[in-house]
Amino acid sequence: MSGTMKSRWDAAWLLLLALKAFGLKEGDQDASVGLQCLWILPNNVVNCSWSALDVNSTPVLFYQSHKYHPGQILQEQAQQEKNWLVTGKGQLMLGDLYSVWLETRGAAGMEASEKLNFSLDEIVKPPAPDLDPVAVSSSGVTVRWTNPHWSEHFAHQTLDCELRYKTSKDDVWTCLDAEDVSQEGHELEDLDPFTLYEVQARCFPGDGQGFWSEWSPPQPFRTPEAAPLGQLDVWQKVNLPENPEQKRHLLWKALDQDTARGNILNYAVDFLDNHKTIVASLVCVCCNVSVPASASYAQVSACNSAGKTPPAILSLEQTDLPGPWEVRVLPIRSLGLNVTWKFSPSAGAAQPEQYVVEWREEVSSELLNWTRRPVGCSTVLLRGDFRPKEPYLVSVYAVYAQGSNSSAPVRAYFQEGVPSAGPHAVQDRSISSTVSLISWEEIPLANRSGLLTHYTIYLKPPTSRSPKVYSPIGATERSYTLEGLEPGMPYQLWMTGSTSAGEGIASPVHHFRTHGAHWQIFVAVLLSVGFLLLLAVVVMLIMRTRVLSFCHKVLPLWCWERVPDPGHSLVLVKMGVQGAALAKGQAVLLPLTLLANVSSPDLPRHE
Repeated sequence: MSGTMKSRWDAAWLLLLALKAFGLKEGDQDASVGLQCLWILPNNVVNCSWSALDVNSTPVLFYQSHKYHPGQILQEQAQQEKNWLVTGKGQLMLGDLYSVWLETRGAAGMEASEKLNFSLDEIVKPPAPDLDPVAVSSSGVTVRWTNPHWSEHFAHQTLDCELRYKTSKDDVWTCLDAEDVSQEGHELEDLDPFTLYEVQARCFPGDGQGFWSEWSPPQPFRTPEAAPLGQLDVWQKVNLPENPEQKRHLLWKALDQDTARGNILNYAVDFLDNHKTIVASLVCVCCNVSVPASASYAQVSACNSAGKTPPAILSLEQTDLPGPWEVRVLPIRSLGLNVTWKFSPSAGAAQPEQYVVEWREEVSSELLNWTRRPVGCSTVLLRGDFRPKEPYLVSVYAVYAQGSNSSAPVRAYFQEGVPSAGPHAVQDRSISSTVSLISWEEIPLANRSGLLTHYTIYLKPPTSRSPKVYSPIGATERSYTLEGLEPGMPYQLWMTGSTSAGEGIASPVHHFRTHGAHWQIFVAVLLSVGFLLLLAVVVMLIMRTRVLSFCHKVLPLWCWERVPDPGHSLVLVKMGVQGAALAKGQAVLLPLTLLANVSSPDLPRHE
């Protein structure tokens, strides 16, 4: 028995090899090409299709009627590159039974497919239904549809339709089977508020024969609004130390569509003092407002046509409780800025409720964004539209119920570049003929393009073709002493700043000359003479009495007599000028004597 079965399997295997080697013979009815025919409405045509064939073969489609025209066979030839053929419904009659098969003729001979038997009722494909505009109301969403082209041909037969719907931003559909759909109009349930949806429908003949129609074009609709969910993310923009005159601003983030659940019409803002008494109330649009000086707390709610969110409360006070420290910012390419910090609470002190990490543009001081992290977390990756070469300030706040306390702001760059300018206001001051002090002002922040690592000085004397390089000079330095210069020599000097990206553009060339050696001698002599003169004056002031006594002894009396008054002059008395001398000099002395008599009545008068 086993030998007989083995012989039969061998024979079958050889037959399969032969068929594969030589192909099917002409007229072989076992060749299957996946033939399928559809009666498509409303075009009212029969479309027959098959699997792809050899490009060199010619397909011919045959029709045979079994009821109204038995024995009659019709044929149509399709184009070689096509695998379908459309036949007008006029060649086929409703209620008749047909056999259809495909013959292909090529170099290998003729092959025929299996016969496909059907009536038009069994291969009908209804047209896609026409969806009415979706009825949206506060009570629900209702979908209705019609199919007029089907009614023209099958007024007595119904269609069973199924629905599918999805949100406009999703790719996955939610399907409702025909048995779950009310054919007169279906109400969709469990939809998200204020969300854009689209819905489609397709139908199948009610007698269970035929094919599904295509899906109808999508019909969009939006669900009604509902009261917004959650609370707003509220924060304040605190003034930077260099801009203390700027007002504080209260900021908040707009709700996303899922939580807004409608169009946010406005925001209700209340400011409260230390006693939680409202000091100011206002209604405004998104998403910032100035903070009154007397405000210690703020609360904000978002409002739409269906309601508003619970108020989000923020303490505006700055507390002395511990804040984060040792904040570090590391750029991560294509991702953002990675921020880490440390926090050590004081023993017995209150614990922060959360951390807030904010970042702003340093040049414009515009607060860009903030994010919140729970207590116990000490790192966060800041994502955003960070621009290269732009300085950002990152601060970390510890938020308490009583207020907040922040770290010192840290400057960071997402991507550094070389400075676009050199140091400004380069100056020189001669210390000696061989030493000069070079000073400068730092590169403006807008031109740094990164964190400065060091400065470089280039010094070129006229006797050298290449400059001498002084580097690195600390980025915090503002002066540098050049030594070993040649006296009386002109020099050219320029400077650059460098970041991690490389060396930047040089400053304008600064020209200066060292002082010569003869100038030093002149200055030394001048200083010596001045010192001696000053010493002489000091000595004379100290020994004034002795000097005057010496002068009285050495110099004539007229040299040191203070008031040259002839009427009181001791010189005339001692010289014995009287009588004849007075008579001879009466014309000269008479006015003087009269003057003396008037001023000194104790002296004798001369008549």
